Amino acid sequence: MAASFSVALAPKVVSDVRIVSARLNDQAHDAGVRLLSDTRTASLFETRWTTRVKLKSGDRLDLGLEVKTRKPSGDLPTVKDPTVGLIDMGNHITRRQTGLTSMSRSDSQWT
Repeated sequence: MAASFSVALAPKVVSDVRIVSARLNDQAHDAGVRLLSDTRTASLFETRWTTRVKLKSGDRLDLGLEVKTRKPSGDLPTVKDPTVGLIDMGNHITRRQTGLTSMSRSDSQWT
């Protein structure tokens, strides 16, 4: 099964998100990332993505995301912390071998 993931952000401060790079096991890779769906409500902007990469035990897929921010139009009583999560992995052998069910995140900067 190909790797799939979701990205959830605060819609009051984010206008768009896109994938700008992919690396598989520290090598540049055309992961074939495509947007499955996006949902925007007053409190959540969530995108769901899939890749054509079928991860094997020990593989590491790094994806670079570019997020376009917007100036909020008013107060921000609540802001959705950015989250990234795996989707559609089920009981696939990759998940069973690695035991991993989450992703790490490293932020370059907030401006």
